[in-house]
Amino acid sequence: MAVTSAGRAATTAHRLAQGRVSARVVADVLGLWRSLDPLRLVDPAWMGQVLTALARHRETSAELAASYYRDFRRAEVPAAAAFTPSAGLAGTSSPWRGRAVTSLRVTGTRLVARLILGGWDPARALDKAGPGVAAASSRHVLDAGREYVQTALRADPVARGWLRVTGADPCSFCAMLASRGATGKPVLYRSERSATTSSKTGEEYHDGCHCQAEPVFGPVVLPEASQRFAALWETSTEGLSGKAARNAFRRAYNAARRG
Repeated sequence: MAVTSAGRAATTAHRLAQGRVSARVVADVLGLWRSLDPLRLVDPAWMGQVLTALARHRETSAELAASYYRDFRRAEVPAAAAFTPSAGLAGTSSPWRGRAVTSLRVTGTRLVARLILGGWDPARALDKAGPGVAAASSRHVLDAGREYVQTALRADPVARGWLRVTGADPCSFCAMLASRGATGKPVLYRSERSATTSSKTGEEYHDGCHCQAEPVFGPVVLPEASQRFAALWETSTEGLSGKAARNAFRRAYNAARRG
């Protein structure tokens, strides 16, 4: 968690701003999705329209991240020399399009085709796949901002690492990752391991995920929510490890959410 009140305010404002970007992405992509003919799923023109929309929103996400990193750094280490990552905005420089096409096919057109072959009405199949397409699109857009922060952290001489900051009601997967506390400076970028998850030096973001990375420049102080997640991890996974520990935490976390 940020040491200064200005830093904490910047993180909150950034997370909310990226959430608004996500909402606009979902609205735009669902509008385009409804225009797709379920009996003509291989439509290069439609795919091009979606990628154009994602590119526009990715630029916004990256620009927000650049502004956030600058403001947060100024608040947390005001005496440090000014710093700007040399790699530019991830929204235009990152090779994201191929990954996005794969996601759109896996969560969208291929799912619709399977449902129709299974006897579903084409229009109903299109409606069924829409939320998954929107969630995948949101991830690819928000990844632009996340990638900018990762780029900055790798190059910034005064950065120590980052913390995962969750939304108000994260899933158990995100809560588990947030419970682990600070992560060291990124040293490389790993491309996504599946069509529905991005992996960046161990920090994973799934479709529909609204988590963000908060830079760490000084002492590590876990956000209150992450402290609760860490305490629950300790009590729910005692004597367990690996998959058994993750499953125990998931059950305990979901029970706490219901309560």
